[in-house]
Amino acid sequence: MKEVLGCGMRCSVGFLSRRMITGHPLMKEEFQRRRLAGCTSLYKKDMLGHFGCVNAIEFSNNGGQWLVSGGDDRRVLLWHMEKAIHARAKPVKLKGEHLSNIFCLAFDSTNKRVFSGGNDEQVILHDVERGETLNVFLHDDAVYGLSVSPVNDNVFASSSDDGRVLIWDTREPPHGEPFCLANYPSAFHSVMFNPVEPRLLATANSKEGVGLWDIRKPRSSLLRYGGSLSLQSAMSVRFNSAGTQLLALRRRLPPVLYELHSRLPSFQFDNQGYFNSCTMKSCCFAGDRDQYILSGSDDFNLYMWRIPKDPEAGGPGRVVNGAFMVLKGHRSIVNQVRFNPHTYMICSSGVEKVIKVWSPYQQPESMGDLEGRVEDKSRSLYTHEEYISLVLNSGSGLSHDYVSQSMQEDPRMMAFFDSLVRREIEGWSSDSDSDLSEGAILQLHTRGRRSTHSGRDGGLATPGPPANALLFCRDRTVQ
Repeated sequence: MKEVLGCGMRCSVGFLSRRMITGHPLMKEEFQRRRLAGCTSLYKKDMLGHFGCVNAIEFSNNGGQWLVSGGDDRRVLLWHMEKAIHARAKPVKLKGEHLSNIFCLAFDSTNKRVFSGGNDEQVILHDVERGETLNVFLHDDAVYGLSVSPVNDNVFASSSDDGRVLIWDTREPPHGEPFCLANYPSAFHSVMFNPVEPRLLATANSKEGVGLWDIRKPRSSLLRYGGSLSLQSAMSVRFNSAGTQLLALRRRLPPVLYELHSRLPSFQFDNQGYFNSCTMKSCCFAGDRDQYILSGSDDFNLYMWRIPKDPEAGGPGRVVNGAFMVLKGHRSIVNQVRFNPHTYMICSSGVEKVIKVWSPYQQPESMGDLEGRVEDKSRSLYTHEEYISLVLNSGSGLSHDYVSQSMQEDPRMMAFFDSLVRREIEGWSSDSDSDLSEGAILQLHTRGRRSTHSGRDGGLATPGPPANALLFCRDRTVQ
């Protein structure tokens, strides 16, 4: 009997995935585990809905039926994943809208409420079903991280640019004073409750690195991770589902894994091409047993490493060289990544306006394959001259005006972040003429035209970046 093209193993997997792979839970887990382990790449598909960089994404709890996203367009979007993937429904915009970039999101355990925080120095509590705003919690500075207590949906933690980690109770009056867990001179970029020991929280600080805190002993950390290298710029921290391990991201260093009560790294993970210098990023565990880790990179790729079973793997430095999988398809820097252990689906986002969905199962209109044979159309980095030309031709630089509600790729935004990547590659200093902000370019251009008319040399000194030059894509391009 002649085999029908495309109706082999791949087709049967698609059949099973569309039916949620029902059956005995252990059979389902084993099937999905083996499926991912046998892949060298994944199918991918874009979800469109945002008008700017997508700075935060989170799956809902207990199955990940929903995804919430937020970004530079200040909107919180709620996606029903199955309907969105099959193009049967657009995302729902929650009514509460921020005044500036959104940086962080969190579901409560029931998925009935969503917390969002950002550059406008507030956390908004949203009702998922009605889309209404339930409450607003004012901060003194930008909010970079959120985490809801695993045992009490009324309690959440926020980390802020003012160097504080605050514990809030939604039942208290909004104008009441929250409990201050930590207070440093430098910004806290990330915070997370331990999912098993809720009295413990982990933090990532811009200068003090990764820390472990006990809510019963505020103002002083229980543990500073990193040993003699604890004073590092940390941007993200995540517990595994058992609460026994911590995964962290540090600037210009590879992802690092710690055992909960050990200062020294268990493993660091690296790969040729991976680098994390230009933007603030997050990381996460992946797999049904948290046996993988995921992190985006400045080279536009998403990296997945397998955590070694042998504690002595990687040699004295405990460095795992070589990713298990490199997922290619983004067209700019990848900042955010989340894994759904129920569907084995990965979502990633960053500088682009899209949310990219990755899966070992083929979805409608998905691209790519599982062997990495399908080559993506790569794009060349914009040159610095092209970037300057785009700024001058626009006349206004990078704008936060999203009235046009365009979901099309923004060349100016892409070129700006390309310039940051080039700066890292070529070793430009941050105050050199090769690293002019958009405001500086426009001022120099305007002054140059005035000088041409007046016949004099303007002699303008290069100004520092204006406030609006970096108010996008987490408002925290690393300088």
